[in-house]
Amino acid sequence: MSRLKEFLIAYVTLKEGEHKFEYSIGDSFFEVYDNTDVKAASLNVLALLNKKNTHIEIRFVIKGNVTLECDRCLDPFKYGINIEQTVYVKFGDEESEDENLYILPENENEIDLAEFIDELIVVNLPMRRIHPEDEDGNPTCSEKMLKFVNNINNEGSVVDPRWNELNKLKDGTS
Repeated sequence: MSRLKEFLIAYVTLKEGEHKFEYSIGDSFFEVYDNTDVKAASLNVLALLNKKNTHIEIRFVIKGNVTLECDRCLDPFKYGINIEQTVYVKFGDEESEDENLYILPENENEIDLAEFIDELIVVNLPMRRIHPEDEDGNPTCSEKMLKFVNNINNEGSVVDPRWNELNKLKDGTS
């Protein structure tokens, strides 16, 4: 059950046809879901719920920005979100293999849009989160951190002379 009541839709009271729900999502939304990946957010959500006799279609349009932490330099950066996806909800006891089909128990009388929204956003975040490159293809990460990482990489290429002696023993060339 959602901890955000404004996202709970009592679909049993809705007439068949299309219903429009609009939300502005900020940091408090992600705090409820303990999402530590998103540091700040400014998103607009449009949910078009189309109630039919046998199922419900929900078309989500989510646009805006979230702030993520760069995996390379650890500085925050804005990441643009532009999601358009349709989710189908059916009623029953069976399980669904389709990622866009959700099965609600027959006795359920509410749909929690917040759970769908959170999942859609999290799934659409990049696996590797780094600052976008500038127009010349150069990284826009923190200069200080890039220098630090490059120094570590350069130091890592220096071979400890003791390894050379051990390799001679292994190869039988000593």
